[in-house]
Amino acid sequence: MATQRPRIVVVGSLNVDHTLRVPHIPAPGETLAASSMLTCFGGKGANQAVAAARAGGLVSMIGCVGQDDFGARYIEHLQRDGIDTAGVLRSPLPTGSAFIAVDDLGENSIVVNAGANHAITPEDIDRHAELIRSADALLLQLECPLAVVQRAAEIARDAGVRVILNPSPLSAEYLAARFAVDVLIVNEGEAAKITPGRNLNEAMCRHLIITRGAESTLSITEDGVTEVAPPKVTPVDTVGAGDTFAGAFAVASSEGRVDAIRFANAAGALATLKAGAQPAIPARDEIEGLVQG
Repeated sequence: MATQRPRIVVVGSLNVDHTLRVPHIPAPGETLAASSMLTCFGGKGANQAVAAARAGGLVSMIGCVGQDDFGARYIEHLQRDGIDTAGVLRSPLPTGSAFIAVDDLGENSIVVNAGANHAITPEDIDRHAELIRSADALLLQLECPLAVVQRAAEIARDAGVRVILNPSPLSAEYLAARFAVDVLIVNEGEAAKITPGRNLNEAMCRHLIITRGAESTLSITEDGVTEVAPPKVTPVDTVGAGDTFAGAFAVASSEGRVDAIRFANAAGALATLKAGAQPAIPARDEIEGLVQG
């Protein structure tokens, strides 16, 4: 077990989420009246960074926000969670945004405007290479340009830093140009497109983790398949639950915990009990309480 807090570097997106509560996910051409709207900070990269920080990691964020008020407020917000923001760049493009419809069952539908998230370049990643090399784990998603994600992974692999990828939102570009990582975290739909036979070589990873909502999470390594049941909860809002799982797993696995997936399952379950992405991400003591309970 690690005796120090693990150092996690996250390269990824930062969005402002506008979440609307609706009776059901709107069909094409349908107009619905929302019962409420919540505006909060989100984006898969920053969600994972906040999740890792609250789970006990020393977290550094690399990404890009706008030169607008949202961008300035976002950087201050991350700093309040103890996250190092020296790698968060500013762009003339607007801070990324997401518009999320959440229905009465807690399911969601999301429309994202990338904005400043697509202003970051591989050259920007090179300028923060030493930060990546100093990490215990690099955590990645696909809401930034794929070339940026690939370059970050390359720097980490060359330095012997463990690379954890959540390839979401899954794209044809990634499927055509997938690259080697240590851990791949996917949901069932993503797994079916990446490797229908759940093959590690096809997935280009050493450890494949498939989250399945209320069903057991699958952990696939060369040693075989293990199922880890998540806690039973009644979801209020599933937005950000997968990101919370990834951030918590990055910390727990970097600590050498044999129950890292159980810890991540607990974090993800707790994140469904409140509305919004980052406001719902639990602290470490909450996670431990559910794991031990």
